[in-house]
This record gives sequence, C-alpha cells and structure tokens, in this order.
Amino acid sequence: MSDKKGVEPILQKDILAVIGGMGSGKSTVLHLLREQFHYETIEMDRLAKDCYKDRAFLSALRAFLPKKVFQENGDLAFDAFRSLLLSNCTYRKKVETLVHPMVYRKTEERIHLARQEGERLAVETALPNQAFLSLADAVLFVEAPLPIRIARLVEKRGYTEREAREMIEAQHIEEYRDCADFVLQNAGDVERVKDALCQFIQRI
Repeated sequence: MSDKKGVEPILQKDILAVIGGMGSGKSTVLHLLREQFHYETIEMDRLAKDCYKDRAFLSALRAFLPKKVFQENGDLAFDAFRSLLLSNCTYRKKVETLVHPMVYRKTEERIHLARQEGERLAVETALPNQAFLSLADAVLFVEAPLPIRIARLVEKRGYTEREAREMIEAQHIEEYRDCADFVLQNAGDVERVKDALCQFIQRI
C-alpha cells in the first residue's frame, strides 16, 4: 500500500474512483468503503449488465452480432457472448462502442446527484478513462499479483485460466496506475486492506 503521488495530505474528498483490473479485489475495497467508511457505492460493471437487459440496446446488438449469442427469447446467451468477445476483438470493440457511453453517462448522472445531495460516493470500474477520472475527487488503484487475479476469476466467475488471462490482458488498466492518488495491494488479507483504506481516507 502506498501513497502514489507522495504529496502533502489533501482535503476531504467525496467522490472516489476505485479502479483496477479484473480480479484485483476492487469489490472487497468497495464493500469496506460502504460498510466501514459509509460511502455509497456503484459498480460500472453492474450498470453495463443492466444495459444488456435493455430491449433497445439488445436490438442494436442484434444488428451486428451473430445469432448464436442470443437465446430464443431475445436475451443474450452470456457464455456464448463472452466467448465471442474474447475471441473476436472487432466484435468486442463494436460492443464497447455502444455500451461504454451509456455506462459513463449513467455514472456521470449519479456523481452529479451525489454532489447535489452531499453524499460520499465510491465508483468502481475496470475500464476507466480520463473523462471519468476527471469527475472524481481522488483515485484509488487496486492491484494484486497476476496468479491471484487469475485464481479469483476462475473461482468466482467460472472462467478458464486461459479466458481469465485473456480478459486481464485485454484491459490495459496499468496505464492508469500513474493517475492514482493511492495504490492499494489486495492479495486477500482483508485486515491489511482495511488498514490501508484507513490511511487513504485519512489523507483525503
């Protein structure tokens, strides 16, 4: 756990961006922020999944995705959908072009609402961009050793080791590490993570 920027303690911040690659342990950090430090929390991945249930969005996907990734009722067959995105970067980029603006728009709306109501809000994502980070008061980067990340994805999400590695490699999250105000190692020791968060919160 380290203060990335090594600067003087900064002022209290209400909007936190919690970023890091898949399997890095962001969900644990988000849980602690909610339960121990009284932040409201949102996960951009959940917002994306909500998009995949939207009929208009599904209709847009059907315009270019193969039929094999859809169920008979029109919903996505997520195993086939995931496999397609892993194996075909063209399809993946087309899907991202549709879903990312929707997710970022919903996130921006939620952040503005939190500011209006004086809430403390932590927003988690594995796919940040500079526009999103500019909305946050402080950025927390969560990381863990690659073998641990792969094991988490295999155990908790049902990926094969190959799928987990491919998903991690496709994210390019490390380029945002230098944007962080604090880098937190989460190898699985919850008490150490909690202590590190205490240090982080006290500095913001």
